Amino acid sequence: MEIMNMKLKMMATLWDNTYRVAIDDGQGKYIGTARVVVNVPLPPEALPENAPQVEAQLLILVEDFNFGADKIINFETTLADLLREKFRYKIPHIFFYYPSPQDVLNQTISQ
Repeated sequence: MEIMNMKLKMMATLWDNTYRVAIDDGQGKYIGTARVVVNVPLPPEALPENAPQVEAQLLILVEDFNFGADKIINFETTLADLLREKFRYKIPHIFFYYPSPQDVLNQTISQ
């Protein structure tokens, strides 16, 4: 699996500014699935005069992935570059979120 050659299939969802992204290695082999939420600030005319200035950001909720922890940095770097390209480099901040580890999800909680 080659993370550096990732290809994205981006689909709109039923929510505003939210996309589902299927990620493969460029040869059709599955790498992962993510949900991308675009946070775009309100226009200045809709804000009070003293409102702070904010920039657009992407929240990437990684739903599933098929690689080891040693490849996370390459995955995030490549995916961030590809998404910035899709959004024409206008989004400076990208935040990644991952599912909880399986061992935490499968623990029995006793009182």
